[in-house]
Amino acid sequence: MRSSRAIFCLLCIVPLLLGYGARAEHAEFAEPLKPITILSFEFPPLLHTARSGEFSGTMGETVKMLCEEAGLICRFRVVPLKRAYQELKNDRGDALVTIDLGQFNKCCLASKWAAPWSAGWFSAPGHKYIPANQEELESQALIIVQGMKSPYSFAPKLDEMAKQRKLSMFKATDIATSVSMFIHGRAPLLWGGEDFRWYFRKMDPQAKFVYTPRMTLPVVVWMRKERSKALERLNQAYQWMIEKRMIGDDGLLEPSLMGERYQDAPFGQ
Repeated sequence: MRSSRAIFCLLCIVPLLLGYGARAEHAEFAEPLKPITILSFEFPPLLHTARSGEFSGTMGETVKMLCEEAGLICRFRVVPLKRAYQELKNDRGDALVTIDLGQFNKCCLASKWAAPWSAGWFSAPGHKYIPANQEELESQALIIVQGMKSPYSFAPKLDEMAKQRKLSMFKATDIATSVSMFIHGRAPLLWGGEDFRWYFRKMDPQAKFVYTPRMTLPVVVWMRKERSKALERLNQAYQWMIEKRMIGDDGLLEPSLMGERYQDAPFGQ
């Protein structure tokens, strides 16, 4: 009779252990927290909605696993870039995955997890035409993506220079449009990140260009201050994942884990 009861209890406990995942491993995560909504935007292959409809990307999968290790229920909502920034500031989301320029210091706290992201110029003519500073942009024609903050870190007076006609600037509505404009010769310079190559491979694998990074910025999870307990868990999970060598020096999941989880983004649909 006692053995029957023991078996029954064991059968009851096993599903709970499996369901809790990281919480079962880390007792301090036993207290459940309210689910968090993490905002993002389409930025393949780093952050995107996969063909399956699931949130993915190299950074996306890393943040998802951080949530799992922290015992957090994270719901990802993908919206346009500019809207994502506005919604976090207006308290319409709990967190946002994006670069750290200190732009959310008033409302939010940055995660200890960070992954480096480089930004710079794509040039059709060659390296010698790539500007090294804001002054060298004079008389140039260039393309940027509307809503991106990083080009203004390189050239704070970009809009002012365009207004004074010291340069010609085209603002694309999204990355795909900016790459298409560049490929079709709208301007010889395009500001973007190394990850823009994903679009070049999809649109025109034979496109001729060079890329020179001009800055490296950390991508973090910005969490609203009122959700600080959730951020504490996320930070603790990050430390555990580093200790277990689940995350590499680039801030992303180690290759075997990434290969199991990553789903590519659709293109041209």
